[in-house]
Amino acid sequence: MKIKKVLKIIGIIIAILIIILLIHTIKNYVIVTGLQDKVSQYSNSSNYYIKSVATEDNGTIVTMEYYKKDNKQVVFLERNLNGEISKISMYNNGERIDTFWDNTENKIAELDSGTIISVNIYNGLETDNKWQTFLSCITSNIKAVNYNGKECYSIKGFMSSTSLDSETTETYIEKETGLFVKSTDSKTLTEKEYKFDNVDDTIFIEPDISEYTLKEK
Repeated sequence: MKIKKVLKIIGIIIAILIIILLIHTIKNYVIVTGLQDKVSQYSNSSNYYIKSVATEDNGTIVTMEYYKKDNKQVVFLERNLNGEISKISMYNNGERIDTFWDNTENKIAELDSGTIISVNIYNGLETDNKWQTFLSCITSNIKAVNYNGKECYSIKGFMSSTSLDSETTETYIEKETGLFVKSTDSKTLTEKEYKFDNVDDTIFIEPDISEYTLKEK
């Protein structure tokens, strides 16, 4: 009788734990799929601005500003290490890509460089299918937070197909838009901001080429 009673108690405890786990997972799943749906409205945008600031544990600050309007793009990259600043600017006018380097020693330009960093609006919680989303929600820790006046979700432990984040990474996703706004891990703090449908054509005007030394092919 005692063994049956013990087994019954163990069974009840296991059932309670399963119910708690299911409630946790379903709650996370509802939140994550809602954020996935919200961010999808931005994925096909052709007029937007993204600013990303990454602060590394060695003090290096990397700032990226990306502008896109239809088939035109421009990227500004700035690296600041202990006050020593270097910059790279890449322009894509729809027909040709030109790159400009600025640092304390020289200014170099390469015309028709052929490469540019494209920054797309992506779903930071993307998975291959709904089942994978559900499984990832089992291990996820999600809570509501306020960040810079924005209502967000802090998410840890979510395994996304678009991210190689470690278990210690904490990602902030804005509730209203589903957009990634911040992440922290053991080495880097990254913050992002976005603007849509207000990129002006003047941003695509290239610097005065006469101020640069042309890089030979």
